[in-house]
Formats: sequence, C-alpha cells, structure tokens
Amino acid sequence: MTEFYGRYKKRSYFEGWYFKNQNERDTISFIPAFHIDQNQNKSASIQVITNCASYHLAYPINEFSVWDKRFGIRIGKNIFTDRGISLDIKRNNLTLKGKLSYSAFTPLKYDIMGPFRYVPFMQCRHSVFSLTHNVNGTIVMNGRSMSFHQGMGYVEGDRGTSFPKNYLWTQCNWYDRGNNTVMVSIANIPIANFAFTGCISVIYYGGKEYRLATYLGVKIKKYNKKELWIQQGKYDLYVQLLEENPYSLMAPEKGNMIRTVHESINCKIRYRFMVEGNVVFDYTGNGSFENGIME
Repeated sequence: MTEFYGRYKKRSYFEGWYFKNQNERDTISFIPAFHIDQNQNKSASIQVITNCASYHLAYPINEFSVWDKRFGIRIGKNIFTDRGISLDIKRNNLTLKGKLSYSAFTPLKYDIMGPFRYVPFMQCRHSVFSLTHNVNGTIVMNGRSMSFHQGMGYVEGDRGTSFPKNYLWTQCNWYDRGNNTVMVSIANIPIANFAFTGCISVIYYGGKEYRLATYLGVKIKKYNKKELWIQQGKYDLYVQLLEENPYSLMAPEKGNMIRTVHESINCKIRYRFMVEGNVVFDYTGNGSFENGIME
C-alpha cells in the first residue's frame, strides 16, 4: 500500500480508514485501524457501526497487513480495498459475512489538508480517498441481509497520535442527478505551544468540487453540538442536526484506543449551501454526524 504511513512508526501512533456504504434503507461503516501505544505495543482493530449498533473488534498485530502496490488493508479474514471489501467475522455478538464491490473512486482535486499536510508534528491528519462511488453486493450481519444495488460509498482516513480534543464531523451522500457528497470537520488543532480551531470541508455537487477550509480563509460563524455555519468569500454552508441516533466508537489517545466518541451514522440532518446568496442546494436527509466535543 503506497500510502501506509505507520510502517516505521515506533510509538504513540494510529492510522485508520473509514469505509461508509449506504443504500435507501441501511448505512454501515467499517473502520479498520493500526495502532501503537506509548509502550511500543502494536495492535489492530475493526470497528463496525450501523443504524442500530456499533462494535469494536481487537486483533493481534500479526493479523494485520497492507498491500504494497495498491490501496488495500487486511485484518484477520477481512479485506478492505479501493475495489471493494470482503468480510468474514464471527465473534460472540457479531457474525458478518459478504462482499461489496466498488466502482472507481472519485478523488479530490488536491489533498484535503492543503498546505497543512507539510506541517510537522500535527496531532491528527485527515485524508479523503473517495468523495463518492457506487456500491454493489450483499452482506449478512447477525442473520440479516443487507443488499446494495447502486448504493453509495465514501472513504476517508485519519492518522497521527490522537484525535483532537474537541471536534465535530459530518458527512452525507445523496443522489440528485448524480452522486453528491458533503464533508465538514471542525476541530481544535494544537501546534507547538498554541492551538486554534480549524476547518476542512469539501462539497461535491453536480460533478463540481467546492472547497472551504482554514487555509482558504473560511470563517466559522457557528459551531456547537447541533449545528455549524461556515462562510468563505461567496460560499455559505449551514448544517443542522435535526434528529440524532448516536452509538459509541473508540478513538485514539496517544495511540491507545481508549477514548469514547459518538457517531450517528444515519440521522436526519439539513445541509444548505449557497453561492453569492443563491441556494445551490437545501437538502434534508440521512447523513452522519460525529460529536467529539468534550464536556
């Protein structure tokens, strides 16, 4: 795998990939991850989150590998690639088996981190591998079948030492004369002896990519557990969480998966995007919303 950064890390490090898959009824995401704690102990995990449950599965490091020449991760009998995923899990409370195939990924025009990708010693770095792609196949989870026919997918990733102290993340796929995507992340970003609140966001609508980010001069007008509003030049993006359905996920703290955050993977959210005061879209539907704001 050409973009695996953890190969030569020694301690306090994590690297994870987020594979989201949805159809008209179901949304299911898989988070394969590699981590090293402060004592140099290496391990792997897979997290699964659906409309009605979440699971955290730990694996020894000898069951983790990455592909050298392609985007691919193997943990146990499970494989995650840019062409699809293959699942074979049987634990006490989770049985999951099946395959999903992906159409070609839709990449960003350039790295979501912009010039911040070159800043050393950042606590967490974000990646977007595919804004949207089609998902086909069937998986069976605890005896229930989930069939995907021209479903929608999204793939991103994070790497570093810890998740930000405070952050919000939301992402949504929907179909309107083509696959469309919104992703926004607002987070506390410590660098050296100071910290600031930063924002990265990408909108893919009607086959066109829009970028709003701190490095492009975005202004965070509103930011709390239920809504956010960002503004950049002629662009305005407003997000409002209308109904949540949170389940717990484990997040890294100095490489250890010991922090609990909450994600509503399939909840009711409103997204309104305007250019020069004109509404490009005002969509209310099922999106994902993760709350990492500490009390």
